Amino acid sequence: MIRSLIFISLLFICNHVTAQTIQKIEESVLLDKIHGYWIGQLAGNYLGFPFENQYSEEPIPILIDRYYNFGDVDSIDLKMNINDRRGYTHIMAEGLGGSWSDDDTDIEFVTLHGVEQFGLDMNYEEITQLWKKHINRFIWSANRRARDLMDEGFIPPATGSRENNEFWYRITSQLINEIWGAFYPGMTKMAGDRAEWGGRISCDGWALHATRSYAVMYSAAFFENDVKKLVQIAADQLPEDSPFKAGIKNVQKWHKENADWRVTRQLIHDHYFAEVDGFTIPTPVVGSTVNGLCGIMAILYGDGDFEKTIAIATSAGYDCDNQAATCGGLLGILNGASAIPEKFTLSLPSRGDWDKPFNDQYINYSRDGLPNFNRISDIVERIRKITEQAIIQEGGSKIEEDNKWIYIVNTDY
Repeated sequence: MIRSLIFISLLFICNHVTAQTIQKIEESVLLDKIHGYWIGQLAGNYLGFPFENQYSEEPIPILIDRYYNFGDVDSIDLKMNINDRRGYTHIMAEGLGGSWSDDDTDIEFVTLHGVEQFGLDMNYEEITQLWKKHINRFIWSANRRARDLMDEGFIPPATGSRENNEFWYRITSQLINEIWGAFYPGMTKMAGDRAEWGGRISCDGWALHATRSYAVMYSAAFFENDVKKLVQIAADQLPEDSPFKAGIKNVQKWHKENADWRVTRQLIHDHYFAEVDGFTIPTPVVGSTVNGLCGIMAILYGDGDFEKTIAIATSAGYDCDNQAATCGGLLGILNGASAIPEKFTLSLPSRGDWDKPFNDQYINYSRDGLPNFNRISDIVERIRKITEQAIIQEGGSKIEEDNKWIYIVNTDY
């Protein structure tokens, strides 16, 4: 009798552990979530483009819940970027016939190419080869400095180190490494580790903690749809002395105390805009922590709604196209591409609507030596293939069940 009870107890424990560490996802659902990741980033990027770095002391006075362009400044008192392509997204979309490359997606486009060439365990020597071949234009601050250091003979992590890269503290690394969360669905530790690895190309220290947090949330969002839990999962993977972890705790607290996100935005500004961990930030509008925490704020106040989340991320100001893109990609995974409102995916061009999200086109004009014309559906399928490799390498499998392909994933959160 005692042996039977012990056996039953052990069986229960084993089943409980298995339930906590094994997840299933249909291939069609995985594809929809990867598609949501890619087009969600695009939508957030273009929503925030006109307002990038225009608002810092105060948020944008209205909620940016639709695409704005240069003509809107005549009827609405808004500060916008109207001297370059950022203020003319509808014309860009019309002229190019779809979406186009920007650093919120095009460095990940290079990373995808690199993983296909070298594998998921790509090293710093290999990523340096890729950067020198493909990333030469349309890069700024920490990325620009990292690329210049490569020409001087440095390789990561020296290219992102505090000693060599004076822009190490910036938002840079968190907006170009979300793809690792898509490569490792539910495998949050691997996603965070590889994103932090990628972050060290251009950043250092606590500036990497937002990078890790977002990759972890991307990974977890394939199976977890509670945004409060996603934020906590990210916080749990940060060092105890991390200023970004302390910031997440504060934002969680302020979210509970304040119904208005603008109140929390002011509190974030007061605590993290000018100085972090004793370091006076030279260009605070692009600081990693203040921007990253505004993204956390948008995720919490958005409560799983795509439109509300990217609207708050944009309206918070600072380097807002990056935060809106990152949040858009996360909510795209959370809800799938099919749940993203069509006004963000079909209605960007100046004349008429597209039939497919961003006309299923991604025009690369910024990354040398890679295809100019790309189908978004092809990019999504390429990511899926890498994701399948990661699932199997980490002890998962792919099986057929009821005439459907199913992935069995070893999760770790």
